[in-house]
Parts: sequence; structure tokens; C-alpha cells
Amino acid sequence: MMEDKMGNDSKDQMFFNELILLDKDFADSDQFFEFTFPILKNGGYVNHSFLEAIKQRESTFPTALPTEPYVVAIPHTDIEHVIRPFIFFTRVKGTIPWREMANNDHVLDVNFIFLLGFNQKDGHIDLLQKLMSSFVNSCFLDALNQAKTQHEIFTLLTSNIHL
Repeated sequence: MMEDKMGNDSKDQMFFNELILLDKDFADSDQFFEFTFPILKNGGYVNHSFLEAIKQRESTFPTALPTEPYVVAIPHTDIEHVIRPFIFFTRVKGTIPWREMANNDHVLDVNFIFLLGFNQKDGHIDLLQKLMSSFVNSCFLDALNQAKTQHEIFTLLTSNIHL
């Protein structure tokens, strides 16, 4: 059997309880990146160049998706800034303004952020397709919104997004 491009046990390797943030308020995407960067850096997920790279990429290629009933952003950057693969899930308190993918001039009010860390060339294509198919499931998005704990979110993510 071929090893998954995302690494061994990719399901276990992408989602981590410590990378689930619930109901935190952010003014904008830069503040979000500045808050999450030390968590990722100290956890050994990213290197020192990640913060500047993710801000730059997001300013050039915004990642908010006009999903219903909750809006999702999927920021990510180039593989050389990532040490080990991860998905950092955040449910923001209220919403955070985020520019829409493929429509830089339009700002959406984002509810969920899936900050993606890839370290394999082209390893993200399959993952993005799986994420996109889960984002059109309004029941899944409702469950993410209703969950009370990190553990509930972790269970929802790992049981609904089959990596």
C-alpha cells in the first residue's frame, strides 16, 4: 500500500487538540496570524519564516470561501515554511473580516479558519478537495458551531474529514 502523501497516519498527523482554538476574538487576519504563529512555532510545526510568508500569501491570494451557513477561510503558504503537517482549526468569536478567494475586493465575515500547513509538494490538492467537500455540508458546519469543547471539535474534524 502506498504511503499517504501527507505522511504516516495522516489522519492522526493533521489534527491536534492543541491546535484547536475556540471563541477567540480577532480584529483581522494579521492579528490571527500573529496569535497563532507562536503556538505553531513552539510546537515545532513551522519555522521562523512562516509568519511573514503566511501574511504575504494571504495578502496576494486571499482564502475566504462564501460557504453557507458559516463562512470558512483556508489560509496556507509554501511548504518550505512548514516543518510538520497540521490543520489549525479556529472558531472565532463573532466573525473576522477576511478577503474572499478569487475576489480580492470583497470582504467576508469569517466564522471558521482552517490554517493549513503542508510540507509535501502537491500534497495539499487531495486535502483541499476533502476539506471543500466537508464545507458544503451545512450539518457539519452547524456541528462545529455548536460544539462546546476542543475534544468535541477534534472528534468532528477527524470523523468528518477523512484524510
